[in-house]
Amino acid sequence: MGDIPVVFETVPRYRLAFLPTPLHPMRNLGRTLGLDELWIKRDDMTGPSFGGNKTRKLEFVIGDAREHDCDTLVTVGAVQSNHCRQTAAAAAAAGMRSVLLLAGKEPEDYTGNLLLDKLYGAELKFFPDENFMSLNEKLGVVVSTLEELGLKPYAIPAGAATPIGSLAYAAAMEELKVQLEKADLTPQHIIVATSTGGTLAGLIAGARSAGIDANILGIDVYDSAESAVSRVQQLVERMIREFPSLVPRFTPEISITDRFTGNGYGLMDGADRKAIEMFAKLEGILLDPVYTGKAGAGLIEMALSGEIAADSPTLFWHTGGTPALFAYSGELTRDVQ
Repeated sequence: MGDIPVVFETVPRYRLAFLPTPLHPMRNLGRTLGLDELWIKRDDMTGPSFGGNKTRKLEFVIGDAREHDCDTLVTVGAVQSNHCRQTAAAAAAAGMRSVLLLAGKEPEDYTGNLLLDKLYGAELKFFPDENFMSLNEKLGVVVSTLEELGLKPYAIPAGAATPIGSLAYAAAMEELKVQLEKADLTPQHIIVATSTGGTLAGLIAGARSAGIDANILGIDVYDSAESAVSRVQQLVERMIREFPSLVPRFTPEISITDRFTGNGYGLMDGADRKAIEMFAKLEGILLDPVYTGKAGAGLIEMALSGEIAADSPTLFWHTGGTPALFAYSGELTRDVQ
């Protein structure tokens, strides 16, 4: 599974992920987009439950939960949440219970991530009138109820966007540093999808510590860039306060765009679909309609418009989400000639 960088060995960790995840070039897509060097970091291959970026975070989160003798993970997300699916799988692997608070109506048919949640034995609670961010406010009440039942719950906000969760992506940048040296690669751009901001906050903090000088661009898939920047700023500041020996004080440069949000969170548009098709047909790589599809659409537009120069080595950080594809099968196959 690979060792975590030495500097992070003091942090409690429950090993789940298959690390390091691959780093490799995308030559066909790069040629099509006119980019001399286009690479991908495959966090869709972190291992359990189809992989994804939250598995890295959950190693640290579950490590902390076990340190506090907790036996139940409680978290929130959308009905097709990648984070909830990975939390349910991680809880099963760690011998813990999982309770998922899901924003949306319970569907008649369980598909994609929701089907997997059920198979992993998670307890599912649906909230038709909430969004996954507002559900964070329900965590306290649910935790109190579970404590009254004799359980020892551990609350995980949406996306595991906490300092301990984000720390996993600071460690991921140390992993990337080793891979970049072996590949003789110096990326000028790192592109990644963002919503709750935990992954992006970790990447920014880790880049500072690892000495990776790249423009890390978050493709916002949820709301406004202004709101997203605020979330990431707060997370980085909390990481600095809570882990001063691992995240030295610095002033982060946070770059986020909401130009590719399209029809909104979880709603696929033509650009998202085109990105999914191009990655699949040119590289055999699957993106999802909610996160990586929008990040992929951003990469494609910026490359074709010249916003990303042809001679600028570019890295696309794949955060996973494959099971969500199956919940969008109608939209992905409709009107195909």
